[in-house]
Amino acid sequence: MPDRSQPRFDEVFGAGLFPEPEPASPPPLDAAAIFDDAPGEAVGVHVDSGERSTRFDGDTSELPAEACWALQELVAAPHLSDRNKHHWPVVLQYEGQLRSRLSELGLILEVNREYRYAFTRQAEDPSPRSRTILRSRTLSLAASALALYLYQQYVLAPDEPVVETADMIDHMLAYKRTDDTDEAGFVKKVRTAINALDEAAIIKPIKGTSRYLIYGVITSILNAQQVQALHERYTAIARGEAPAGAEDSEAADA
Repeated sequence: MPDRSQPRFDEVFGAGLFPEPEPASPPPLDAAAIFDDAPGEAVGVHVDSGERSTRFDGDTSELPAEACWALQELVAAPHLSDRNKHHWPVVLQYEGQLRSRLSELGLILEVNREYRYAFTRQAEDPSPRSRTILRSRTLSLAASALALYLYQQYVLAPDEPVVETADMIDHMLAYKRTDDTDEAGFVKKVRTAINALDEAAIIKPIKGTSRYLIYGVITSILNAQQVQALHERYTAIARGEAPAGAEDSEAADA
């Protein structure tokens, strides 16, 4: 598999983020806007002309080139939405074939037609011969708490989910331990958390500003129980009820 500059969002917000598995998430509140640069494309558009063209010497695929490229996007990109005019219609038309190809690699295709986004996640294959394609990683508690804030901001304004860097920092300062006098160090941790969420494709910087767009897919990452667990845990840290250094805890890469 080719190297990827950004981790997939499910690699970061995987099962390892929380100590115990949570109940199944409720339907997303709003995931219609994933903010790709390309304009939207009508749902259900068929792209297959019936012709197969060879993409390179030795190409033996039975799928059209468009479906092959969409398959590559599903493996390499964190997620895609209906705003991606090239891949979204292809995913809908060839969902069955793409799902089968991904399954051969031990990956599961998740397609949300209501809110129009798709991504792949690692299947839990108990066989000792199975290989892990998507390596699982977790975020620091600070980044997780910031994700909670972004989730709340998205729900409040799903049509215009924009957040200022200063607002993110101010929100997180409310969680600073009462005995922590190093505000500059704390702000540095917050900025590190912002960068982590950017790298995980949860937020997207707006060029020339200090603002970020929040990807709608965040509503499928956190459910009600996880939101409450994060809030309670970080509030306890701010009150000094959690062990020292708890806010710095971070799981190692798998």
